[in-house]
Amino acid sequence: MIVDRYYYHQLNKQEQAIYKAFYNGAMLHQEIIPIPVREEFSQESFERIFMAMTRDNPLIYFLNQSACSTASDMFGRLAICPQYFFTKEKVKEYNRKIEKMVNELAGKLQLLESNDYEKELRVHDWFCRNIEYDYEGSDKNKLSRVIASHNILGVFAHHKAQCEGIAKAVKVLLNAVDVKCIVATGDSIKSGQCVPHAWNIVDIDGEPYQLDVTWDISTTGQNKQFVVYDYFNLTDELMNQDHKADSSLPICRSKKANYYVQRGCSFQMRHRLMAYIDRLIAKNEKIYEFRAEGRLNKSAIEKEVADYIVQKLQADGKSCGRVRTSSNRGLGIHRIELL
Repeated sequence: MIVDRYYYHQLNKQEQAIYKAFYNGAMLHQEIIPIPVREEFSQESFERIFMAMTRDNPLIYFLNQSACSTASDMFGRLAICPQYFFTKEKVKEYNRKIEKMVNELAGKLQLLESNDYEKELRVHDWFCRNIEYDYEGSDKNKLSRVIASHNILGVFAHHKAQCEGIAKAVKVLLNAVDVKCIVATGDSIKSGQCVPHAWNIVDIDGEPYQLDVTWDISTTGQNKQFVVYDYFNLTDELMNQDHKADSSLPICRSKKANYYVQRGCSFQMRHRLMAYIDRLIAKNEKIYEFRAEGRLNKSAIEKEVADYIVQKLQADGKSCGRVRTSSNRGLGIHRIELL
């Protein structure tokens, strides 16, 4: 197990001291947490510390940020007065369940016997097949649902969460099997609209990559047998098309651990793409999935490949029925399914 405290190192010395005291006090469920500074600090600084601490440590899921306050005595000594969502006993109960589930998953998915890429892939696939996006997780009339959905409890207790809960649970599971992973926050961009969002950056063989399990869960939908890998280990260039981070993050340039690169189905040249399609046809595959890069990612490539598959099958005397196509054109990912 590794402890990956990326955001702690983005704080100044005073904020780091407060972070440490706040973390230690919260883990002990203290009602008043003395902090080792005498000068006042701003609300902006407190919010930065709180976000750093909870992103670095997703097991702190029991703190109510909006109800936390600070106080000082006549000698100028400062303290944080936290409010907890759950009692100390309830937190211990939840923690036992979370630890049990993480250990069971590590064994079931054979994570300890895998390399870092395989660990990430198996964790990603488990989320896509077993976790649902909680569309009611922002309903303020269901406070317990909101709390769970935005934290790891949503995943580990209910198998349903929103992006923040999913990203934090991904970090917990990968960190538990010695893969460096951080939670990234910011906005997702769809149809020109910015929506608060959370995802991950994961380290594979010393290189950071962007990973959005939530969006792959949403695209996978109800068909849990066919997992989507659109947002599995992207570069900043690709991720920044529809994601905007709200803080400084590790620079992600490598393509090596991208899912389509690893599978050998990412192409810049048409003849190599068609040779790959020929191999799938020879195997009587029903799903054709590939990534087209650069000039190959033109608007007609999906139809061109679909027509080629149909013509090839007909020439071989085979019927294919209906053809369904889908794509994430911004990322160059195309899927053709024979029904």
